[in-house]
Amino acid sequence: MATMRKVIFTLFVLLSFLETHAQYEAEIPADMMNREYAQKADSLGKKILEEKGSYTTAIELFKRSATIYKHLDGETGYDYYSAMALLAKCYVRNNQTEEAIKVLSILSDIYKRDAPLSAEYAIILDNLSLYYAMTDNPQKALETSKELLNVCEKTDLPKEDMMPILVHAAENHFAMDEKTEAIRLQLRALDLAHQLYGVGSEKYIGELKYLLEYYKGAGETAKAKKTEETIERLEKPGGGVRPVEELTTAEDCSYHKGDAYWCAEYYLTHVVSADNAIEAGQYASKWCVGTDELTIEIDSRHMQCLGDCPTELTAFLCGCLLISQSYKVSRLTRAMERQAMVWTVRHYKYCRDILVKTSSELDKLLECLDNGTLDEKLNELIPDVEENEGSLDEKDPAS
Repeated sequence: MATMRKVIFTLFVLLSFLETHAQYEAEIPADMMNREYAQKADSLGKKILEEKGSYTTAIELFKRSATIYKHLDGETGYDYYSAMALLAKCYVRNNQTEEAIKVLSILSDIYKRDAPLSAEYAIILDNLSLYYAMTDNPQKALETSKELLNVCEKTDLPKEDMMPILVHAAENHFAMDEKTEAIRLQLRALDLAHQLYGVGSEKYIGELKYLLEYYKGAGETAKAKKTEETIERLEKPGGGVRPVEELTTAEDCSYHKGDAYWCAEYYLTHVVSADNAIEAGQYASKWCVGTDELTIEIDSRHMQCLGDCPTELTAFLCGCLLISQSYKVSRLTRAMERQAMVWTVRHYKYCRDILVKTSSELDKLLECLDNGTLDEKLNELIPDVEENEGSLDEKDPAS
């Protein structure tokens, strides 16, 4: 008798799951059950999301693409996973967060069963915890975060994915009055933000402000005061510039990649007389020399552009660093070097009147910049070569 009840209960749960699952599927004619139609539905849905159009329409489009992808690739196919995640996002945008939770719960059950240590499962749980928090269900949000952190311990996630997971987990612990654990997780997130973006970045400072609130909430007055002073220092112009002495090994450079990137961006977007601008350029240059993650070759072609102008040699190195990080490359193509040189000439334009040492070569390139022939001139001075040819994506990382 007990066995029969167990079987009936199992069937009831299964039927409920199938019914819920079917709710987020669409009726698709047989002649449209193909990848081309699914991709068109995906494309239209993403466009609506980008343009903040009719989320109701986007919901129907992602239901269709998810249904087709499931039919073609199965429940753990990446396209199905992506379409369902976007469907949940549309529900949230349409103020139907409870529906988004149901969609992600379906995905969570699938990945917990078939791919419990995948990055996709971790991201599903992270979004699910976020949606629970949005519906004022902090207990479920925390339970999901704890499950997620257990997955993360066994999964090698990229730092870019791990940082927001820790941030959301800290928020959920704090909401449930687990302040000590919230502080511990936020400190871990800050360490990753440091490595990824640098201590001068808006992302790092933003997370530091959350840590400040956690310290205050936990009654840790001394730590809160010290954190507040750090925020004030970092928010000053050039406040995120770090001492070059910390870059003594390639391992140091790897840890401080975000700091170097931030310093390079600060140097290129400020005149050399700005607070800590020279120090920022020195830090970025030292990183370029000490790292084993980037190779920059300065030869006669580059010096023909730069002349004997140390501030703009620094600007060129900063430009190379920014491009290498934006395009995830360890060696730049000639097209990328030309783009770095364009940024260098722009930097020279705004700094020229205050430089101790100018450059006749850069003066000529500045004339080309002003009359619209700089790209043509740089193509002549830094031509493509067979062993280093390549094309630069139209996207400008500095824009």
